[in-house]
Amino acid sequence: MKDIYDNTHFRISHNGEVIDFTIDTLPTYAPFDAPFAILTAWNPNNQPLSLEENTTRNEQLFEKLLESGYPFDEALGYLDDHSEESYCIYDITFEEAIELAKAEEQYAIFYRSSSHVGYYECETGVAITERTLEK
Repeated sequence: MKDIYDNTHFRISHNGEVIDFTIDTLPTYAPFDAPFAILTAWNPNNQPLSLEENTTRNEQLFEKLLESGYPFDEALGYLDDHSEESYCIYDITFEEAIELAKAEEQYAIFYRSSSHVGYYECETGVAITERTLEK
């Protein structure tokens, strides 16, 4: 499973620029040089849902994010022929990101802190795969 996370790409549209990265090719410029999370409402507990169900769930997450006041961009997580619409949420703490993902019944999130980047299980907060960031 670790290989899946290590090879997953994210495509984010930020201020008119499209940024594509993996855990190992994380951009080092703003806003990606500060804490952020990427999460989705798709496929709760890794159980595939229809496109219609996933779209509805992600629209509800979008509304939650608007209400929360967090700055965010739409994102796409993809690997091979599988993709999930997501959100890149800036200025969110690890604890807040985990709680939000738990509310969406997600197994894991992508999170960048000031010192690490990785994928973390929502239930335990434990790293599935993680890298230490250079200072």
